[in-house]
Amino acid sequence: MVDTIWGEARRLLGAELSAKDFETWVEPLRATGWSDGELTVEVPSGFFRERLKERHLVRRLERALEQATGTPATVLLQVNRALDVPARHAAVVQAAPAVRPKRPPASPRGYTFDTFVVGASNQVAFAAAQDVVASPGVRFNPLFVYGGCGLGKTHLLTAVTDAMNHERPSGQVLFLSAENFVNEMIVAIQSKRMTEFHARFRGTEMLVVDDVQFLIGKQRSQQEFLYTFKTLHRASRQIVLASDRPPRDMLGLDEKLRDRFASGLLADVQPPDADLRRALVERKAAAIGVPLTPELVGYMAEHWCTNVRVLEGALTRLYASATLSGRPVTRAAVEEALAAHGNGDGQGLTVARIVNEVCREYRLSRDEIASPRRTARVAVPRQVAMYLCRHHTDAPLATIGADLGGRDHSTVAHALKAIERRLQHDMALRQSVAALQARLQG
Repeated sequence: MVDTIWGEARRLLGAELSAKDFETWVEPLRATGWSDGELTVEVPSGFFRERLKERHLVRRLERALEQATGTPATVLLQVNRALDVPARHAAVVQAAPAVRPKRPPASPRGYTFDTFVVGASNQVAFAAAQDVVASPGVRFNPLFVYGGCGLGKTHLLTAVTDAMNHERPSGQVLFLSAENFVNEMIVAIQSKRMTEFHARFRGTEMLVVDDVQFLIGKQRSQQEFLYTFKTLHRASRQIVLASDRPPRDMLGLDEKLRDRFASGLLADVQPPDADLRRALVERKAAAIGVPLTPELVGYMAEHWCTNVRVLEGALTRLYASATLSGRPVTRAAVEEALAAHGNGDGQGLTVARIVNEVCREYRLSRDEIASPRRTARVAVPRQVAMYLCRHHTDAPLATIGADLGGRDHSTVAHALKAIERRLQHDMALRQSVAALQARLQG
């Protein structure tokens, strides 16, 4: 049983972490026991254990276990110094410059071009990703992929890295999240190793960075990233980036960096249509090993939300239920799995639902919040609604503005900047927004 649970938890973590983080922090772990909702996991050293805690990976692992088993779960970390940690893992843990092996392993999550399900909503991004592998640094440089959470951006970036590693094994490809770029820069500054840091990032053949929105508000990190970008671009080295929003909506990012992000191909990944949803359900169910009848496939395709990770979580719950308790995969089991992930009624978060919830919180009518009034009683809730819509839906700024009194893109952008500044110092407002988020997600 422990192997089944650990395998599913690893798969879920693989969908959440970058390929590099997975290889560094998850591959060395070994699950040795499961009892009363607690998974015992061995780590190679006390230092490794502390780093897992500092990076909040223990909580991520617990969430993955809860999704895999459908019950609350905890993790007990035990040190086993006999565990073998490959040199490439130790190098990252010690923040030393990483050296890519000549024959790198395949993607630890199976995130390749072959496993990517293509449809109308993502075919441009998919074709562009294949193009930069075939002709790096030629046509689409940078390639900037953007879209909502769980729509396949990380899958595409991992596929690009995997393909480049196998098509051009003599080249050097760096794939990491923007958060890791910032963390490595901080370590380099503290250890006075910026020369090595510059050589590592500015000497690579291809740079692939996920979640670049993490750079927002971090001026020193933006400066370093801009210099790295310019160096690579001048040398016709391929740059591939992903974000949850297009460059124009990255408020708090230096204008020069936004301009460079937008200078190549902007490829958006939209929520899947009905045909692609059905294909995704069939492919994901087959990969996990969940037997679904055509009727159940159709039901899941119709009722799951547009986040593929949520679909994977629901299917994992079905798999765990079937394998751990012997329950058959029925319509009732599917409905239960979807409901556990907030999708039992097929309704995800929408602009209308968020605005209605904000109106209820601040005791405003729909007409009041959409009115031209600029008093604090109305303006602040309106900004809160815009903020929540921006962070919890895939609606573009123009759509959000249109639903809140016909306001244009620039007005919404200005309001978002204002509310983000206010949230930094207004404790009461932060608590109000947190309460709204809890209700919307609950």
